[in-house]
Amino acid sequence: MTRHFVLLVAASDGAFKARLGLVASRRIGGAVARNRVKRLCRECFRWLGDLLPDEIDLVVIARNGSDSMKLHEVRAEWEGVAPALRRQATEALARRGQETHVSAAGGRKAKRPAS
Repeated sequence: MTRHFVLLVAASDGAFKARLGLVASRRIGGAVARNRVKRLCRECFRWLGDLLPDEIDLVVIARNGSDSMKLHEVRAEWEGVAPALRRQATEALARRGQETHVSAAGGRKAKRPAS
């Protein structure tokens, strides 16, 4: 996670190249601002091609303030978390085939309602 982006890493379902998914909600701004943020993220993902190994999906969630950023600022933020992203990607590939989702209850079993 950076100041302006949440970066999620997961092993893909067999795709050969690393893939990018983008989320920019209306909190970012209007359509123009959201599309600008997505363009910046796509360009940064292309520019940092060796950021992630193959067979990894990167989901980027834009946060408030990301619409006013320049490309070099986005690159700097992503480069700052690159070692952590690589580590998470390696871990995701290692645990491929195991359970990949955590329940919303934080790993605890949900209580059954009393009948």
